[in-house]
Amino acid sequence: MPAKSRNATEVADLVLQLGRAAYANCSAGGLTQAQWIAMRYFSRANRFSRTVSGFAEFHATTRGTASQTIKSLVAKGYLSRRASDRDGRSVRFDLTSLATRKLGSDPLEDVVRAVEKLTAAQQQVTAAGLRAALGELEKSRAANEKVGICRLCGYLETRSANTGNRCRLMREALETSELEELCIRHEAKT
Repeated sequence: MPAKSRNATEVADLVLQLGRAAYANCSAGGLTQAQWIAMRYFSRANRFSRTVSGFAEFHATTRGTASQTIKSLVAKGYLSRRASDRDGRSVRFDLTSLATRKLGSDPLEDVVRAVEKLTAAQQQVTAAGLRAALGELEKSRAANEKVGICRLCGYLETRSANTGNRCRLMREALETSELEELCIRHEAKT
């Protein structure tokens, strides 16, 4: 096997091992892996992406499966459901205070603490490499929509300090705090 393939296989295996390590004890918290992923997604998703479809796209699953996961979190009191501000037919989900407290014991935090021990440069290179790998996966899946962070999106229109930021796609102003949130309509900057 060529060295390049061996390195790529090692990286993929390490990513999977990190994922398994993060979720090794997740059921002790009373949630499944999918429920933890959903809670984390809704804690980081922007207001336009906190939907069943948004979570399904992010989690690379069907809307039916995503809907069941979300329904279980609503039943447990971790998500609240409300009509979308933009479209009365759509439903948006928000974390409850119970969910915010629960995320304090998120099993992924063990991995976060391990990554924090890397230098800032190592973290940046790793994040860039994993983002690129995810981009390649999305291409091979022929995904119509991409998930990414607003700050890195081609739709972001940065304005002056007085007028703030704006999403050109959604035609809405964005708060500075929203720039670090996930969006399912992300378009890479060119």
